[in-house]
Amino acid sequence: MIISNNPVIQLKKFIILFFVYMIFEGILRKWILPNIQIYIYFVKDFLLIFIYFYAIKNNLLFNNRYSKLFIFFIIIISLYGLIGYHLDFNDILSYFLGVRSYWLYAPLALIAVNVFDLDDLKKFFKINLYFIFPYFILVLWQGYSSYDSIINIGFNSLADRPERPTAYFTYITQNVFYLTFLGACLFSKISVTSNLTFKKFIYYSILIFVLLSIMILLKSRSVYLMIFAIIIYSFLTVLFVTKNNYFKLKKLIIIGVITPLLFLIAKISFNNAYEFSSVRHNSDSPKEMNLVIKHGGVELNSLSLGKDINNSITVYDLCEKHSSLCRIANELFVFATINDSSLYGSGIGAGTSAVSAFKKVDKSFPLGESENPRIIMELGYYVGTLFVLFKYFMSIFFHILFLFKNKNKTFVSPFLFFTTILLLLGPITYSASFISFIFWFSLSFLLISFKNPKVKKYYL
Repeated sequence: MIISNNPVIQLKKFIILFFVYMIFEGILRKWILPNIQIYIYFVKDFLLIFIYFYAIKNNLLFNNRYSKLFIFFIIIISLYGLIGYHLDFNDILSYFLGVRSYWLYAPLALIAVNVFDLDDLKKFFKINLYFIFPYFILVLWQGYSSYDSIINIGFNSLADRPERPTAYFTYITQNVFYLTFLGACLFSKISVTSNLTFKKFIYYSILIFVLLSIMILLKSRSVYLMIFAIIIYSFLTVLFVTKNNYFKLKKLIIIGVITPLLFLIAKISFNNAYEFSSVRHNSDSPKEMNLVIKHGGVELNSLSLGKDINNSITVYDLCEKHSSLCRIANELFVFATINDSSLYGSGIGAGTSAVSAFKKVDKSFPLGESENPRIIMELGYYVGTLFVLFKYFMSIFFHILFLFKNKNKTFVSPFLFFTTILLLLGPITYSASFISFIFWFSLSFLLISFKNPKVKKYYL
């Protein structure tokens, strides 16, 4: 029996509606209500406040010690992050904007863990697969339209002549993570399908082709890494976890054989977009990377016993040739930033987009979207470095739990990669945007997969 006024059911509805709003917020800002787009940006804050108060009222936020410990951790980091600011109006407001960028969506993950279960997630993933088709149509339309067309920039030029499609969103990067999220939903659904009938086989193949086509049309470099890694994670999980050999073979064929073939077809179909991404590959300037600035002259073969002085390779040489990989290394190797940071840092969120926009500067300091180095600059060389190392530790910890404790490996493996790569490299504290939201929401899926199954009482 479904009880309509049950708080668990209500919170499920609120969270799903909020998810839909987060996807289509850009549509409101670009095409429907462009004149008040700046106010629309903050509507989500009030929606979240309502959800949080409703959850607190019904004891669905602070109802276990892990939630309380995490909220305590948020409060401690936020209070420490105040030290770097001055006690004037502008800096106090900047501080609250910084805290907002770091933690706005974090409590949502704690609430989602309390109200959703695995059956809810399976239904939710299935529904999300239908979103792939309109997403493809919009990205295709934008990809073949001029940069300054209304479909690309919106009525208020909010997207600022993007050379790559922005789809529903107001800037390009959000698409990378939204498409990866859809990819995780798709390959999770394929991995747990008990029997791939011919009808399902065709349906999933069409979805894979459309997904890979969007990947190419987005003209992003990082989206290739994200989608292919999810495919590999899913393939390996099915290979080693699925017990029924007949079902296993079917899944391995669609993931490991059909998917690469569909990628080749999509590549041929949208070759211009693919070539655009290929040209951008390794196009970053190594001179702008902190790793190169600090250690560019270090010879990588200096420890080799057979060192050839005439053929020595420096960090700069390697980054000049493989700048895309070096960009990842630059993000992870945060120790190059420590000497530039202060003891207490510049303040929590001081380098985020929200604070930069409030102060009317391009960036509060040069690191901008480089998530981990920026955190060290904001929180100081002790707390900031420990915070970043804690993120690294949690990424490893989740994988250990996944291997030894998780009983839903095939279902959750795509989201294991998605959440941990966001934890390592994603700009989840840079601004309170869709990227931060989708990280915390997806993290809740990972945590839900560890829950002990209970008798189903409420339905989504």
